[in-house]
Amino acid sequence: MMAVLQGNDPVARCFSTLAPPRLAAHLESRLQHIWLGTPDQPQHADAKTACIPLTELGAYRSELLTAMAQHYGGDAEIHARALLSQWSKYYFWLAAPAGIVALLLRRPLDMSPARTRLLLRNGMPAALYFAADALQPPQPDTAACTAALIGHLQAVIETLASMTRIAPRVFWGNAGNLLDYLASECAALPGGAGDIENLFCSCLSDGGPNPLRTPVRRVQPRSDLLPNPFRARRVCCMRNEIPGETNLCASCPLLLTMCDDELACQESLQ
Repeated sequence: MMAVLQGNDPVARCFSTLAPPRLAAHLESRLQHIWLGTPDQPQHADAKTACIPLTELGAYRSELLTAMAQHYGGDAEIHARALLSQWSKYYFWLAAPAGIVALLLRRPLDMSPARTRLLLRNGMPAALYFAADALQPPQPDTAACTAALIGHLQAVIETLASMTRIAPRVFWGNAGNLLDYLASECAALPGGAGDIENLFCSCLSDGGPNPLRTPVRRVQPRSDLLPNPFRARRVCCMRNEIPGETNLCASCPLLLTMCDDELACQESLQ
């Protein structure tokens, strides 16, 4: 299933020109695939690409699963939960930096799926196009920026969770783990730490529970083979459910449950 690619916005701007210098330098390879408006030639379009309204993502379930099965192995249906969890990480690497840049600029970004287009290449997220006028004027606080990012993640996670039987908290864990990493990268930027900290508070501005609340813990491990403190995700990404994927990520909470022999085996797989 492919959609027609249309680049019809002559004033398209790349996010790499908007980010604070330190963040832009660190995330240049990511930010160059995030745009306000659609370029005339969207990210090297070819027969294997589809530029779709984000609201239509659910119709591309087969393409997403096929792409991840080709990349990781496993069966697209039997291992759909773990494969979609891994796909979400690639998507969040587009959406999260855009939301963080808007947050640091204190400029709300309209990330609503109805006004956002996703470029898929062989089923993988390749670029994200927000409306040309999506970036709003600066505001004194970051509440609107935070709400826009969380609302965007909520919509995408609901779509992904509807594709298979998986708890949405797995996807929130993937997004939160990445945002926690980006927060650490922004800590030295003026106002960066304080602005981003609100992403992880216990309640949203409307009083509801925040699904990004404390996605990562810093804990003391029982084994000397792990860093102390150990940066542990609250929720495992389920990659280990894919046949052959025995090498856990460096922040996997399952590492805290392993004996030294098992940890040594993990180290040998690095």
